[in-house]
Amino acid sequence: MNTRSTNGRQERPRQSGPGAQFFDFRQEELSALDFDEIEAHFFVHGDRAAPGDSVRSLINHRWVGMVLFIFLVGAVLRNAALMALTGFMLVVIAAAWLWSRAALRQVGYARRFRHRRAFPGETLELQTVVENRKLLPLGWLQVEDSWATEIGPVDEALLSPTQHPEIGILVNVYTLRWFQRVRRRIPLLARRRGVYRVGPAKAISGDPFSLFERERPLAGAERLIVYPEVKTLAELGLPVKDPLGEIRTTQRLFEDPNRIMGVRDYRPEDGLRHVHWKATARAGQMQTKVYEPTRSVNIVLCLNVATFEQHWRGVWPDMLEYTVTTAASLAYWGAMQHYAVGVVANGTLAHADQPFRVLPSRDRDQLMRLLETLAGVSYFVTAEFGRFLLEESPRLPWGATLVLLTPYVNDSIRASIDRLRDAGRRLVLIVLGKAAPEPIPGVLIHHLPIAGDAPSDLAPDDEDTLTQETPRQRFLRERAKQTGEF
Repeated sequence: MNTRSTNGRQERPRQSGPGAQFFDFRQEELSALDFDEIEAHFFVHGDRAAPGDSVRSLINHRWVGMVLFIFLVGAVLRNAALMALTGFMLVVIAAAWLWSRAALRQVGYARRFRHRRAFPGETLELQTVVENRKLLPLGWLQVEDSWATEIGPVDEALLSPTQHPEIGILVNVYTLRWFQRVRRRIPLLARRRGVYRVGPAKAISGDPFSLFERERPLAGAERLIVYPEVKTLAELGLPVKDPLGEIRTTQRLFEDPNRIMGVRDYRPEDGLRHVHWKATARAGQMQTKVYEPTRSVNIVLCLNVATFEQHWRGVWPDMLEYTVTTAASLAYWGAMQHYAVGVVANGTLAHADQPFRVLPSRDRDQLMRLLETLAGVSYFVTAEFGRFLLEESPRLPWGATLVLLTPYVNDSIRASIDRLRDAGRRLVLIVLGKAAPEPIPGVLIHHLPIAGDAPSDLAPDDEDTLTQETPRQRFLRERAKQTGEF
């Protein structure tokens, strides 16, 4: 970790990592950053009254009470030296109080990221900038920044633990002269998929004697995104050619003027700009160009966030990550094929309580939008997957291919698949659990079993009587067993 106190800038080499072989959405973030201009925005802080700034708080301070007590003892004992010492101590305390009161004024703190998105295993660079914009120097300044451990510093020792296992405190201690700016660079490691909140930050400082301390918020919260891992079709175990079968579209959108399919006789409704003049000269009558129709292929990835058919068993984190990784890989493949890809799931995003839906699109930013959405998928299940498919189907484009990614297939999911197939929907089922699915007529099925096993500390597969009882019923049954009353 390097410390700089100059106003110069350094150019950093381009990042590389697991996601670089596929794409890099962060080119626009690599543009030259004017740190001076950005920091000027963050460092404009007005004077804020901190707790304990009033004169009454000074009089009620424990140090003042102790000094006054010593002064009274000296007066009773008629000890002039002791009384003079207390006078000197009062001057020191008053000076320290005034120093601490002004310590955090005109102090700025900013976080700077060249990239706010990464793939698991990649590193990001954090630049922290602290500036003291006043004549009063700071003998010590401590900045505490709340930080997610899953995208924390490469050196994990830089994060102080908290009561929350996934949150740490990034602590930086400074000594600042007047009008001094200090930059520090800290490499961050993206350890796991997710949408992470970093911050807020607070500053703690005081007088040189550490008699008084002041605390003040410095910077708000920001968001960092770790995309899900992206794999090739071969790594997933899917066929490289036509993994979703032969995709056809029946909806004609428009004609492509760059792709001429043939000519025909001219009709009154045809425009003159479509006339094929060379063919007209050869045939002796007006001929019109016939263009090849452009058709759009829509793919909607439907994710089952529930990792077990039996909800009481809890959550299998590795299974959810495997499901999201498979969806991200198919989204990337579809985008590279210039398909319109969307995603829906019976779950919620991080820091939200509502289900999400990203409709298919061929927009240039659609792949980034899909990966950001998949990065935020949480464990919370909003609906049973079979019922979710039936409720969500009317909101999806009619000609879209629905790719169902689920760890299991139960009777409810099977019934929903049959209803959607009979209604004319084109379905592709990808089962990610250990159990091989049974064939479903008219539905292409891929079985991609997860490599690992479920955690051993989960509840058993079969639902016992406890899961069917209310807490009161369970209490009464246990008490009846103890008393022998059945």
